[in-house]
This record gives sequence, structure tokens and C-alpha cells, in this order.
Amino acid sequence: MTRPPAVGGARFEDYGHGLSAFTFRRHVDSHGEPDLRDSGFHTHLEIEIHLVESGEITLDCAGLEVRLVPGDVLAFWGGVPHRDVDPKPPLTVYHVAQVPIVNVLAWASSAPVLGRLLDGELVKLVPSPGQLAVSGLDFARWSADVAGRDPHLMMAAEMELHALLLRLLHHTPGAAATVGPRVNRAAANVVANAIRYVTRHFGEHITVDDVARAVGRNRDHLTTTFQAVCGITVKGYVVRLRLAEARRLLTATDLPIRAVGHRSGFGSTARLYEAFRSHYGMTPAMYRRQALIR
Repeated sequence: MTRPPAVGGARFEDYGHGLSAFTFRRHVDSHGEPDLRDSGFHTHLEIEIHLVESGEITLDCAGLEVRLVPGDVLAFWGGVPHRDVDPKPPLTVYHVAQVPIVNVLAWASSAPVLGRLLDGELVKLVPSPGQLAVSGLDFARWSADVAGRDPHLMMAAEMELHALLLRLLHHTPGAAATVGPRVNRAAANVVANAIRYVTRHFGEHITVDDVARAVGRNRDHLTTTFQAVCGITVKGYVVRLRLAEARRLLTATDLPIRAVGHRSGFGSTARLYEAFRSHYGMTPAMYRRQALIR
């Protein structure tokens, strides 16, 4: 069943943990509780991949519900407001991997991934009989690779997730049609185009007017639509992307703070410091030191 999207209260999650993989276990009693429909929508800056191992779960993406059963794999852009609903008793086990958009942008073949997922497409793959595209063991390995902080194993995990996404896209040319039409297509297209523009240009000096011109809408229409769908302003979204890139540069490189500010799009050390203090309550240097300790 598809319901009108509850987009107004979408919660923006600034995870900041980079590449990740983890497992959820939803215990449900014989009466079917909990349904989770009151858990609220959230958005984030990662591409997300789901695999159901046992039980069933429904993913609600801005009002479009996709039912997942054991073996099903679903990939989507976390900028789409989404939530998990209606697990089936007695236990639903499902795995999730998240790949930050800044990582995907660095891939040589990022275009086919971004072109479809940033359009809001839900890419669902139903496995052939006796053959799974991916298993819970893969997610467990990726989780261990990330937790171990070995750069070679972390790179291997990211490459495997990259390959999985490319295979999903290759084997699901009609994925958008199989899961049904998206709700409020006009708004989704405006936001998808804005997200695409911002993710490709956030490192430059861009304004809300630049984004509005790029998507062919006036400023007021863009800002109203974008915030309604994403739960965050266009300017706030640009800042989030810049912060994500700054975090990556601070933890994965030895670039000076000044260079991090310019490379991530803030344009100056002062603006970088202001954003970090506002969002994290610390300076970029403090953030880097804490990351090295973890």
C-alpha cells in the first residue's frame, strides 16, 4: 500500500561514521507489535543497501512502501526520507550497509550509481532460486573490516560494496517500474536535480540561486520543495556535504586545516571553524585528534 509521504518532519541524521555495515534484529510478538510506523522518517548523506536474512520488513521511502523478504536486496539514496515499518513475527533480521556520498563521488564509475540512485530510484533485486546476490556473511565481513580500521581491508570493503551496487544496477534495468511510481514525481525530480547539482559542485562557491537556476526553478519554489522533501534547507544541505568532505579529509589525509577548508568548499579556515563549532561543538583540529584516538 502506498500512502502520501509524511515529508514535513523528516529527520536529518548526520552519522559521520563513514563506511559502515551493521545488523538489525526486530523482535515482534504474536500480535504483530511493533509496527514502527510512528518512528518517523529520516534522511542522511549515504547510499544505503539492505539485505533481509530472515522474517520480513517493509521500507517506506517517502510514502512508497517496498516489501523485503529473505534474500531481497535493496539499494537507495539516503537523501530520500525513509523508515522501516511492519516487521513480521517472531523475528526479523536484516543487514544494512551505508556508503557516504563523498566516497561514491570518488569512484571512477560513479555516474551509473549516482545517475539512478540520486533520482530517487529504489533498486530492488530478487535473487534467483538458490542463488543470493549477497549474504549476511558479507555484511559481517564488511563490519569487521571497518571496525578493524585497517586501510587495506577498508578499501577492500568499499570496493566490494561498489561492485555490488554496479551489479544491482546492471541486473535491474526496470527496477523503477517494478516497485511502482514515485509519489509526487514533480517534487521528487526537482529535489533529485538539486541534490545532483549540489553533490557535484559543493566544493565550489555556489549559492541557492545557482542551484535554482540549475534545476530551472525560482528560488522560492526550490527552497520550499527541497525543505519539504528533505527536512533541511538547500544551504544546510550544501553545508552538510562540505562538512562530510571536511571530516573525510581530516581523518583520511594529512592536509593542513587551511587546505581542508578550501578543498571541502568552505573557502576559508574561518568558515570551516564556524561550521565545525556549530555542528560538532569543536574545532576541526580537535575533531582530527579525536578521530586519531578512536
